[in-house]
Amino acid sequence: MTDVFLHVGLYKTGTTTIQGALGATAEQLAAEGVLFPGGSRAQRLAAYDLLGQRVGGEERGEAAGALRRLLDLVDAHDGRAVVVSEEELSLARPRHVRRLVRSLRGHRVFVVVGARDPARTVVSAWQQTIVNGGCTSWRDFVASVRGEPGAPPSDGISFHWRHDLLRVVDTWATAVPMEQIRLVTVPPRGAPGATLLDRFARAADLPETWRPPHRTTMRNVSLGAAELEAVRRLNGSLAGRLNATQHRFVIEAGIRARLAGTTSRPLELPAEHQAWARAQGERLVAELEQRGVEVHGDLADLVPECTAPPERELDDVTDAELLDATQQALLSLALDHGRLFRRYRKEFMAQEGRLPAVSEVVGSQLRAGGFWLQKKALRASDRHPLVAGASRLYVARTSPSRAARPWARQRSRLAGPM
Repeated sequence: MTDVFLHVGLYKTGTTTIQGALGATAEQLAAEGVLFPGGSRAQRLAAYDLLGQRVGGEERGEAAGALRRLLDLVDAHDGRAVVVSEEELSLARPRHVRRLVRSLRGHRVFVVVGARDPARTVVSAWQQTIVNGGCTSWRDFVASVRGEPGAPPSDGISFHWRHDLLRVVDTWATAVPMEQIRLVTVPPRGAPGATLLDRFARAADLPETWRPPHRTTMRNVSLGAAELEAVRRLNGSLAGRLNATQHRFVIEAGIRARLAGTTSRPLELPAEHQAWARAQGERLVAELEQRGVEVHGDLADLVPECTAPPERELDDVTDAELLDATQQALLSLALDHGRLFRRYRKEFMAQEGRLPAVSEVVGSQLRAGGFWLQKKALRASDRHPLVAGASRLYVARTSPSRAARPWARQRSRLAGPM
């Protein structure tokens, strides 16, 4: 009998870090008898197939049959364990859970669930909403989450559906014994970097020798207040012109990744919501203690500490901050555009029929250098009279309409006969 560990999220509980580590060490795990079947993409498609989820873009049409393909890999494995990690499984309803567990008959199924304190979760969830294409301001988002009168309900409904830990535990408990459900708490700020992976390794019964190389560990990059506001406004201008996959490529894999470490204003929960977040965490701990879930970490991690309040609201951004963030975003887009050109150079060659000869490349570069010098001289002409005079003389010598310009005729007389 093979043990199958289903890591079902939740969202914003370090799933990217965990999945990156599992993918990077898949061969090492296989040598120890632990299968990470198909990799993260195959597992996500299988979850889409189970839930009926579809995403526009490159994954369109690929979900059908993905669950059966993943189950075939699990059934064919003759080692001691299988680990599947996909946060989309946290959205499963009881009927989806029962179907999946029935399909794994003959195996012993364990469920691993990640949990994070409400203060960091609500801020991170708002950020992810913007990164995914949303335009909701922080004030509207947190009002919706807290169910304040007059607040638009959709963001709050989506938040609670994705981050309701008790719902996820109870849903999976309809098909898996509670003693086979394990909780991994996200460590507080300041904990050693490997703490989350160590907790997950114990929850999933990974070999004691499992140690992902630090350089392969992935994590989502957190944007600051100004950077997030720049992305939010960009989303409003795009207005659905990109599908979900295209938007993820431009924003999440492009702008977000390159803005790492550029912010001077990290996202922190404002003081007016900290008491609410702490009360939510305390209620969560009490409910989990009643259920008797096996915990890897500490339930105290789910009760946020009161922190020093930020000086301004999360969406209070000055024009100077926004300008700087927008400049960084434009730089990111320019670098990625250049990278894509290099990546698809073969396609350009196929379209043109050939690559340029060496002499053409050298000549083009020399001409580019000359053009750059001309622009440099033009910019310097406002500050240096000699450069300005040389620039006018150059224009006078090369322009066919120089006779119509008084300063050109004057420069021509000073220069002598042509």
